[in-house]
Amino acid sequence: MDKHLPVSVWPEWKIVEKIGEGSFGKVYKACRTEQGTTFYSAIKVITIPSNQGELSSVRSESPNEQSVKEYFQGLVDECIQEVSTMEYFRGNSYVVSVEDYKVVEYLDDIGWDIFIRMEYLTSFMEYCAEKPLKEEDVIHLGIDLCKALEYCQCQNIIHRDIKPENIFVSRFGEFKLGDFGIARELDRSMSGLSKKGTFSYMAPEMYKGEEYDARVDIYSLGIVLYKLCNHNRLPFISLQKQLITYHDKENALNRRMAGEELPMPAQADNTLGEVILKACAYDRDKRYQTAVEFREVLERLRSGENTLSKHGQRKHKQTNQKTKIADEPEKQLAGEVEKTVAVRKPVQKQMPVSKSKKGAPQRKTSKKKRKKFDPLVAAVLIMLVAVCVIIGVFIWMLRANAELQQLKKSVTETVQTAENKQLQETLEKIQTQATEISDNLNSYSWIGSEDQGKISYLKQLDNGNVQLMKVLIYPSMSKDGDYQEYYYWDDELFFAYIWADSHTLSTLKDGEQRVDRYYYDEGKLVRWIDENNRCHDNETDNDEYKSRGEKYRNFAEEYKNQLNLSAESNAES
Repeated sequence: MDKHLPVSVWPEWKIVEKIGEGSFGKVYKACRTEQGTTFYSAIKVITIPSNQGELSSVRSESPNEQSVKEYFQGLVDECIQEVSTMEYFRGNSYVVSVEDYKVVEYLDDIGWDIFIRMEYLTSFMEYCAEKPLKEEDVIHLGIDLCKALEYCQCQNIIHRDIKPENIFVSRFGEFKLGDFGIARELDRSMSGLSKKGTFSYMAPEMYKGEEYDARVDIYSLGIVLYKLCNHNRLPFISLQKQLITYHDKENALNRRMAGEELPMPAQADNTLGEVILKACAYDRDKRYQTAVEFREVLERLRSGENTLSKHGQRKHKQTNQKTKIADEPEKQLAGEVEKTVAVRKPVQKQMPVSKSKKGAPQRKTSKKKRKKFDPLVAAVLIMLVAVCVIIGVFIWMLRANAELQQLKKSVTETVQTAENKQLQETLEKIQTQATEISDNLNSYSWIGSEDQGKISYLKQLDNGNVQLMKVLIYPSMSKDGDYQEYYYWDDELFFAYIWADSHTLSTLKDGEQRVDRYYYDEGKLVRWIDENNRCHDNETDNDEYKSRGEKYRNFAEEYKNQLNLSAESNAES
């Protein structure tokens, strides 16, 4: 344990150990204990100036103490930018959540300590050390971080320092992006973006000091995925050498920044390797242009589909084949016409000649033969015209169908965008409620006991009104033999927590636990996290999603009626 741990500015939170360092500060693990239950949080401490030498250097270049203080005050404001940046993402499942912060100024000298309290998560480095990553884990990480970058791009924010040290893992198995210490708003820094970040994962245009945009984050994420699929080695680092020197790393960096083509990651199959190499393209115009595009390719890869470009090529070939097949009847009919005309011409020349009454030689039945020939030619021509019309109609229908599909896709995307925005607002709402419950869980007053049918509930009074109620159903009273917890926010069910352990469910191995979590808004299920920690958001087309949501909503209503629970009745009691 570190002998020089800082003192927390929050009396209820005690700093117990150092767990890492970010771009601008150190991160510590903190805990608080309430009524025998321990809660954990992460506290980042940023000290400005970072050391006495830095302060002395600025003093030597400044005319007075006031200018020195103003200089470092600017750095303080810059660090607070990290907090305001991350506040944009409060409630986001893929970005580390900031809970609180405080700034403490020194009284005896120029200096500040900035304390930022965040959710406590497992670092990605520790997560990788405990379990080897499979290809599906790498794809999962890429999808989750793409979702984080989507929100960044919506806020015109570039992270600029994506690397394994800034990735964290929640207890639900979600990968989260943290440490926005060097992120800046895009519209504030387009003309003079500075070269910060980590060289090992940095995009070439950023390394060279050129103007850049959000595509540098796509490049950095691509390099992270490359390393995970390449025996944990960056591009151009030898896979045979056990000891990697500084010269090896410098040489690999120079080759990458010079635009040398990256080799295929050693552990990735061809499809995943091609996706990663496109994200790491030296030319930014050849990369995925948005995080959404990158995520959609990874999701298709996870579902077993091919990439969009290959699918498009295959579809184009099929279309050409159909066109050739459609052209064949027309060519065949044209050939038949030529054959018919060629056969009948000699017959006309060999017609027998007879004499008329006046003795003048005449061709017999020539008019009769022409009458038979003209309808045949006309019929063939009509058939040709009909075939041409059919082909034209067929082509028109194909084009119309393509335009219709494009229109339907556009409408669907518009509707989905609106639904996703509404869903995000809903999820932020339930996340706020869940956070409030978590922070104040031990301040609730218990009412009831196991004697009351082994069903307990609690409430919290806020100015005389009941804001939160919880119903706990023991396995002996549960219809499914599981533990069930139901939380009611202002009389409305908003969270159901269903779990079974090896003592209550014989199908589980000893020590295992199966957990499902259901989030509701206005009586509708908006999120279900299943026993495999997979998140399902608003899957109204999923029968199991709908049936489970209705099932536990009905259970909650039934238990509430059995206990005669309501905000009004409890407030009166």
